[in-house]
Amino acid sequence: MNEGSYSECVVARRQTVKDYAIKGLLIALAISITIAGLFLSVLLVLAAVAWYLIITFWARFQVVYEYVFVDGQIDFDKIMGGNSRKHVKRVDMDTVTIVAPKNSHTLDGYKHLEGKAIDFTSLDPERESKVYVIVNKGDKDTEIIRFEPDETMVALMKKKAPRKVQEF
Repeated sequence: MNEGSYSECVVARRQTVKDYAIKGLLIALAISITIAGLFLSVLLVLAAVAWYLIITFWARFQVVYEYVFVDGQIDFDKIMGGNSRKHVKRVDMDTVTIVAPKNSHTLDGYKHLEGKAIDFTSLDPERESKVYVIVNKGDKDTEIIRFEPDETMVALMKKKAPRKVQEF
């Protein structure tokens, strides 16, 4: 592949309080159903199903986002539990209105837009300064995409669309 037009970046998402709360509720529910199943054998089947669902979906709380920039297109993939990959979004630089750092004054003119907000960031407060925003003309609505590209990816986007990409 042409090295000059390809960049890949991987960002692990931090687990939120909501994730921990859901995990706790799932475990509490499974334990209570299991204890109730000791007294009513009919509930043992339900307890087995609850534990199976916990084991199956536990890995979905470990999310890694992968951004791949190739020839003017950015692909956003979601990797859950290290083994389940899902292609989430493809953005073509031709449909992008602007790419800028999250706190850039360049985005001030776009703050009034109501659109679909998509977050592909790590949710890590220490990395918050590296977050970029893409304002994209989507299929139905304007999309506001937050992500954390590396310097190489930003440079390649700027090379592809110099007027649309703002750097720090």
